[in-house]
Amino acid sequence: MKSGSVIFSLCIILVMTFTGCTTTVIRPADVIVNSEDAAIAKLGDDVHSLLFLLLNKKIGILYFTTLDWQIIDVGKRLSGKLADYLTRKGGLAMVPRAELDAIMKTQAIEQTSIFDIEAIQKGGKAPTIDVVITGTVAQADGRIEIQLKVFDVATGRLMLLSGVRMPAAGEFTAQENPEIILLNRKSPEKIAAMNKTYFLLQWMKANQPLVFLLAAVNDNEMKSLRATNAVLSGKLAKRKERYQHERPDVMRKIGNLQDGLSLMDRYEPQRFREIIRWKKELLDRMR
Repeated sequence: MKSGSVIFSLCIILVMTFTGCTTTVIRPADVIVNSEDAAIAKLGDDVHSLLFLLLNKKIGILYFTTLDWQIIDVGKRLSGKLADYLTRKGGLAMVPRAELDAIMKTQAIEQTSIFDIEAIQKGGKAPTIDVVITGTVAQADGRIEIQLKVFDVATGRLMLLSGVRMPAAGEFTAQENPEIILLNRKSPEKIAAMNKTYFLLQWMKANQPLVFLLAAVNDNEMKSLRATNAVLSGKLAKRKERYQHERPDVMRKIGNLQDGLSLMDRYEPQRFREIIRWKKELLDRMR
């Protein structure tokens, strides 16, 4: 069995060599594993199967993101685990995260703009990274789906498309209870709204705390803030007033997030409690 697998891998390599290496290797995304470590092993083995094509190439792994390219904690953890796994497997020139960050800073590249690789090629200079690995994380049907892509930076060619599914856990707290399963069948857009709300609020908490608080603080809490903390209340009130006049798009987004929060309060109480905890931490920090 093992020798057959080796022969199959060699055949793939030969085919790609004689076709000018233009073939994209596709690994099934419907593979279901029972843990995060097993998911990383599956994805890492898929990348490592390109060993002969990746020899002597500098490989960088970007933080995994949501489908709308928001960087989240679970994405950072998964990309870090994949980097560790490939380093332990050996044979590949992995670019350390600190060096990758320095390269991106030097070239004025934002991670969220590299999904098409064009940003990393700009300036006409020889790329300092030869291969980029990107990943997305999404939740559907009570499972987490990770999709991974390997790009050749010089040509922009997609070398590998791989994926895996695993049970929801940790940051992904939707439970496979009858109510959630029924909601997913009848109103998948509500599940999507809850997921988008969760990831956007997580990003706002880290990058736009006042906007996060505007979305997460209800009217009663605002009244309480006005009574106990004039400085913070003033900041929020002024920011809200400015958005109402100058950025109605932001106010619409805040309204949508509040709708998503209401759904989460009913259907995903664990996630909702997590957001409430973020809110308390921010309020305590800003008081």
